[in-house]
Amino acid sequence: MRRRKKTARRGKGQPPPKGPKPGIRMKGGVLFDPEARGFVVIVHTWDNVACRGEPEEWRYPEVFPTEDAAMEYYKTNIRPALKQMMAETAGKGPGLSFIHRELEE
Repeated sequence: MRRRKKTARRGKGQPPPKGPKPGIRMKGGVLFDPEARGFVVIVHTWDNVACRGEPEEWRYPEVFPTEDAAMEYYKTNIRPALKQMMAETAGKGPGLSFIHRELEE
């Protein structure tokens, strides 16, 4: 018998969580949260190009049982939204550009 992996799901009727705010530099991924005993999807946002100082951290409110499940959610839902957000931001003014790099192992 093959077991299905459990993944976190938003309940029916619940509005989707607010996403991260646009920033000059944004990096996303997953990390293990020992308090929640699972993996969470995060996005760090800086107000400078050099990523100096503490970033503002946004967390998807659901906890995933495995790193793979969290990363799959990030890749299919959060990353495309970040790409779109940054591309839209770049088109709003002269001299603004958009560069996207996927840094994965």
